[in-house]
Amino acid sequence: MRVSSWIGLLLIAAMAAAPVAAQESVSRSVDGLVYDLQHPEQDRRVQAARLLGQNKVHVAVPALTAAAADRDEDVRFEVVKALVRINDRLALPIYVALARDTSPDIQEKSIEGIINAYVSDESGFVRGLRNVVDFVNPFSDDYNPLMVEPFIEVDPAAIDVVGDLLLSERARIRKNAAVALGILRARAALPAIGDALDQESVTDVKVELIRTIYKIGDPAGGGTLVPRVLDTDKSVHDEAIFTAGRLRVREVVPYLVDMLEAGVEERRTLFGFVPISSSDDLSRRVLEALAHIGDPRAQHLFLDWLHSDRRWSRRFSAEGLGRIGDATYLPQVVARHQTEEADDVRLALAFARYRLGEAQYLQDVVDRVTDDVQAYGYLMEFAPQEMPGLYSYVRNESDELRIRLLEVIGMRGDPSAIDIAEEMIQVGSQEVRAAANLAVLRIRGRHPGP
Repeated sequence: MRVSSWIGLLLIAAMAAAPVAAQESVSRSVDGLVYDLQHPEQDRRVQAARLLGQNKVHVAVPALTAAAADRDEDVRFEVVKALVRINDRLALPIYVALARDTSPDIQEKSIEGIINAYVSDESGFVRGLRNVVDFVNPFSDDYNPLMVEPFIEVDPAAIDVVGDLLLSERARIRKNAAVALGILRARAALPAIGDALDQESVTDVKVELIRTIYKIGDPAGGGTLVPRVLDTDKSVHDEAIFTAGRLRVREVVPYLVDMLEAGVEERRTLFGFVPISSSDDLSRRVLEALAHIGDPRAQHLFLDWLHSDRRWSRRFSAEGLGRIGDATYLPQVVARHQTEEADDVRLALAFARYRLGEAQYLQDVVDRVTDDVQAYGYLMEFAPQEMPGLYSYVRNESDELRIRLLEVIGMRGDPSAIDIAEEMIQVGSQEVRAAANLAVLRIRGRHPGP
C-alpha cells in the first residue's frame, strides 16, 4: 500500500509539473514569434504573423498592429489575416488603415475584419440579427442575410473607409464594400451608395448596392431606385422592384402600374425589349411590390386581381387593399374571404380585414406567427402605436408565441414597449427572459436616452 501511495504521489507531481513546462515553452515561443515580426528576413516575418494568427494569440495583437506598417506587401497581408483570425476589437483602426492599402487582397481582408469586429465575438459566435450563414466567407456569391443588431454602434471611420471603396477600380472590392455596408446597416453611407449606383456598370455590383439599400431600410435611400426599376438587366430591375416595394417608395408607383397594365408589346416599348420570358414573373414581382407600398393609385389593380385565378395575385391584392387602409374596400375583402379556400390567401384576407378596421382578425395572424413567415411579416409591419394590441397575447399565450412576439416588439416598439418586456423578465421562463432582455436592448438601441 505504501509503495502504491508513493507511486500515486509521483504521478500527481508529474502531471502538475507538465502544464507549467508547457506554458513556459509556449511563452517562449510567443516571445520568439513576436520578436520575429521585426526580423530582417521577410520570410521570418511572414511565418511569425501566420503562426500567431493560426494560434489566435491575443497577447500578440499590439505587436501585430505595429507590424501592419511593414514595407512588404506579403507581410502586411499575413498580419491582417492574423488579426482577422484573432478577432480583437483593438485591431479595428488597423483594418481601417489597411482598407486603403494598394493591395486588393489586403483591402478585402480588412473589410472582412471590420465586419467581424461587429458581428462575431472571439469564439466565433455571430451576434448578427440572423445567425443563419456560414460566416467563414461573408463575400459568397449568394445573398448574405447577416445584419448587425440595431443597438450596435459602428465606428464612423469604418463606414467612411468602406464607403470610399465603392469607387475602387476593382469590381470585386466594390461588391465586397457594398456587402459590408449592408451588414453594418451603414445609414450614413446612403449618399455614397447612391452615387456609386449612378456610376456602376457591373451587374453584380449594382445588385449588391440595391440589397444594401434594402438592409439599411431607410426610405430616404429609395429615391435612387426609381431608374433601376426600368433597368434593362433582369437581375437589376428585379432587385430594385423588390426593394422599392419593401421600402414603400411611392415614387415608383406610376412605373409599376404601367408595367402591370402593359402587354408584351408595351413592355417592349417601356424597356426597349421584353426583359422577362415569363409574363407572370414580372407581374408577380410588380404586384407584390405595389401591395407592400399600399398606394391608392394601384387600388383598381388590387380590386381587379382580387378575383384572379392565380393565388399569388389574390393574396397580394388583399394585402394591398389592407395597406391602403380605406374601409370602403371592406365589403369586397369580406366577400372574397367568404369563398376563399387557399390558406395563404385567407391569411392575407384576415390581415386586410384587421387593417380595414376589424380588430378581431388580429387573432388569425397571431395564431400563425410561430410557424408562418407570412404572418410574422405582417406583424413586423406594425407601427409602435399598434404594439399594445399584442401585449395580451404575450401575457397569456405559450412561451413559443411569447418569444416570437417579443422579437416583434423589440424590433418595432417604442420606449413604452419596454414595460411589457420588463414584465416578462420578471415572470417568464429562462427563454422568455432572454427574449425580453434582447427586446429591451433593441428598443433602447433605436431610442437612446435615460
